[in-house]
Amino acid sequence: MDKNDLLNSSKRLMHLALGDLGAPDQQADVIVLHAGVAIEHALKAHLCSIDSSLVVDGRDFPSLLHAAGRGELAKKPLPMIKTIGAVEAFSRVNQILDKGELGVKVDDFRVIADARNGVAHIGIHDTAQLESLLSNGLKIVDAILVALGEDPADYWGEFNPLHDKILEEKRRADLIRIEALKIRALKTLAARFGTSDTEERRKAIASAQVHSMVAGQAKAMRPCPACSNKGWVGGDLDTDFSGEEPQVIIVSQHFLCSICGFSIDGYLLGYFDALYGDIPLGPAATFTYADGSTHEDLWMNLAEEAAVRRRREEEDALRAQLEQA
Repeated sequence: MDKNDLLNSSKRLMHLALGDLGAPDQQADVIVLHAGVAIEHALKAHLCSIDSSLVVDGRDFPSLLHAAGRGELAKKPLPMIKTIGAVEAFSRVNQILDKGELGVKVDDFRVIADARNGVAHIGIHDTAQLESLLSNGLKIVDAILVALGEDPADYWGEFNPLHDKILEEKRRADLIRIEALKIRALKTLAARFGTSDTEERRKAIASAQVHSMVAGQAKAMRPCPACSNKGWVGGDLDTDFSGEEPQVIIVSQHFLCSICGFSIDGYLLGYFDALYGDIPLGPAATFTYADGSTHEDLWMNLAEEAAVRRRREEEDALRAQLEQA
């Protein structure tokens, strides 16, 4: 369980995946399998750069012994140790790096993991996902190489031009798709509310935009990229521990404008900072869900610990002032 071994394995497998891309006898399942494992190994290389214990299953003691460098005490050889899955590896790296640094959300990463697992376990996958899978995978590996201080040119080697082309073409196709969605949305807006700026039209828009049809645990209003009225971001609730006090956030998953019908989801949200970024809803210790439930079991304890810590700091500061006096 060594960072360099995992990174070299990732490089080797990624080259196999990219080398098969566009071949006359291209085998999409082989590309998905090799690329999926390559991305997982890159994620685990980052974790191992901190400590190899971060990639093992903490419930398996022999695995922990190997991670601690005491494999001679374990009753199973190194190749048989239990490690965390790809999604958990992504989640851990995502928490270690700065917010958004990986450039891919966990839901989009699950597409990669599920596709890889589909090939590995039952020999099937969704071929339509190959383009998104590769582009998102390349973004993840690029972010990890930067975090590790590795030379991207050394990792990508002869496939560096192809790497750039994949990301460039994917971005171009995404922007074209987004512009087409905007044009369609503006036509819908004109058909529903007309084009004249009248008081009646403004009232109709104001009345319509308060109605949300997005799904998810929570939602929030945001400016629509197409018509500039207010639409709705929907997503699931999560917790952000990056600050002094845990905050409840909406992890955005989709956007829908009730006025013009502009709708996007998944990785396309990443082209709009206001829609893609996690939306804070307030301190976790005092947050109340729509059904009235709270996080009292965990967040109140965290809040109490934070309060005790702050009170101790204040007492220490006061004591120091008194001693100086």
